[in-house]
Amino acid sequence: MSWLKRLLGRDDDAESPAAPPGGTRIALPRHDRGVVSVPEIDFVGERAASPNGRYTLLWHDRRWAGEIVSAGRFVLVDGETVVVEGRMERPQDGKVADSGIFILNDWGASDALSGTFHAFRPDGSAILSRHYWANLLNNGLSRDGRLAACQTCDAPGSPDSSVLTLFDLHRGEELARWTPESGWANGYQFPEGEARIRVVRHDRPSLDYSLEGEFLDRQLWLQDETARGTLHVIRKALAEGESASGVSIEALRIGARHAIDQGDERFRAEAWRLLGEVEESADEPAAALDAYEQALALNPKIGVAKRAAALRKASTA
Repeated sequence: MSWLKRLLGRDDDAESPAAPPGGTRIALPRHDRGVVSVPEIDFVGERAASPNGRYTLLWHDRRWAGEIVSAGRFVLVDGETVVVEGRMERPQDGKVADSGIFILNDWGASDALSGTFHAFRPDGSAILSRHYWANLLNNGLSRDGRLAACQTCDAPGSPDSSVLTLFDLHRGEELARWTPESGWANGYQFPEGEARIRVVRHDRPSLDYSLEGEFLDRQLWLQDETARGTLHVIRKALAEGESASGVSIEALRIGARHAIDQGDERFRAEAWRLLGEVEESADEPAAALDAYEQALALNPKIGVAKRAAALRKASTA
């Protein structure tokens, strides 16, 4: 497979974890709830288990004791034995693979929009670190530990704003980065045996991208968001036409109507205007004029007064 990018992801200045504390044995709580307490290592924080259940990654954010601030901490457990322990400024969103490879987002100590993605081998040695001039939203890791993803938040003016980065952890390389057209996801999956990343959204269908950033399920996304009345997507599908978008005129009409009936009242005039554009595209001038007049009644500056006047004049000619 040809990659769009293969940029080295290692940061030589990144600190590696400390040596494991003598193979300490611990008893992990059986429940899977968020916060766990492990008295044997004086730990209270979050955890994530590998899919096969062998490894457990523990971490907690930085701590305050009066005016003293201590860095965050992370611990990798193999079965019931601690094998890695380290410090990180603000570790978040830990994941661990069946192989013991693990990842963490470091929110950092700065008040600036920034963060660092880290990946480690099961012996605690660093695979790579990638610093971003944007806050980190979330990340993902394949079951076998070969592929990982990191998503950033909005950071106006930064080239790292709202980007999804894909890494090959076996090679220690950044494979590709792009801004997902479908927006932020709640999580990421890597279907076994397939060269794709699946973005998981809690209230929407999951969508696939190639490992080079091609939006494989773009038509599914356009169709779903149109049906939900998402105005900017309806406008995009209308501009592209049915052959490219896979969205019919009738589906656009239904989506715009849904936005009018169920959408945000602040954008109702825009929804009426968009319905008028859909009707014009369908060569339905009377329906288009009615929609434009509804839009103008809500907002006289919506931008279709001349178009409505032209349709009105044509209807009386």
